[in-house]
Order: sequence, then structure tokens, then C-alpha cells
Amino acid sequence: MWRVIKHPESHKDMLEISDDVVVLNDLYPKAKRHLLVVPRSEGLNCLADVRKEHLQLLRTMHDVGLKCVEKFLQEDASLIFRLGYHSAPSMRQLHIHVISQDFDSKHLKKKKHWNSFNTAFFINSVDVIEDVSNHGRATLRDDESLLSMELRCHRCRSAHPNIPRLKPHISNCRAPFHPLYFKISV
Repeated sequence: MWRVIKHPESHKDMLEISDDVVVLNDLYPKAKRHLLVVPRSEGLNCLADVRKEHLQLLRTMHDVGLKCVEKFLQEDASLIFRLGYHSAPSMRQLHIHVISQDFDSKHLKKKKHWNSFNTAFFINSVDVIEDVSNHGRATLRDDESLLSMELRCHRCRSAHPNIPRLKPHISNCRAPFHPLYFKISV
């Protein structure tokens, strides 16, 4: 990942670049819209590395993510998004996920894929910013058992035995989302 961050112009999935961050399409998107906002700062591998001096960078990442959401909503106003971090990321270099909540993707195949975005393993960006601001670090929930929890719809919380049974349900479920689940403003 660091190679891409240092030379983003050579990466085909690079969408935006600034002095502070790079925006990339996720290589294995788990929804119709799934981006990564990655800081260009060396030495930030995960949330455990984040301290109060990184607050402005976290806010910048969040704000860039919100701008991406605004663009996506101009294309499809029906989409709903979350911005957040995995407690224990699968790759080095801190990054925020900007992900639509349709979860319509051929790459969503395993229980851990679903649970990494729909349990406490996924931490809202706003909560990370508040934690770091108030306590100097993020509150991590890196319990790997969260990834093997029962599959539950992120809207109605109904249980499903596997991903092939969950996918048609989530595409048809119209239960309202919990409002705290989608805090995106700081």
C-alpha cells in the first residue's frame, strides 16, 4: 500500500490526490461504492498508532470522505454511506472506508467480509475523532471473534445462516437504519 501512496499517479484505481491523502477505489469492493481514503503520512499503520497530534489528519480524511459521498449522492441519491475504520485492518497503512450500505458486490463472499463492516469491528470515523480528541487515542474493538459472529441484517437485525441467504434479504430489506449507526458529521 505504501508504494501506491508514494506514487499514486501510477495506480489505476487512484481517484484523488492531495498533499495529505489519496483516495482509491477498494480493490475488492464490498458494495456498489467503496473507497479508501489513505493518509500520505508514513508510520500510521492502524488506529493503534493514532494520537492526538493526528487529529487534524483524521478530520481531513473524514472531510475528504464526505466530499466523496456528496459526489456519489449526486449520481444516486438513494445510496446511504458509512465512513469508518476496521479495528484491526487487513492491510498496513491507516485508511478510512467510505462504503455504501447496499453491500451489492461479488466480492462480499465470507462472513468475515460482512462482519468487518456490520459489527463493532467497524468504528465510525466520527467516533474515532471524538475518542482521539477526548482521550488521546481511539477505543479499539479488535476482538477477532466479532468477525465470526452470526450474520445479521444491518437494518432489521434478522439472522441468516450464510452470505448467499443474506444477500437477497439485504437487497429487499426496508427496515430503517438506526440513526446512531450512521453518524457522519463531526
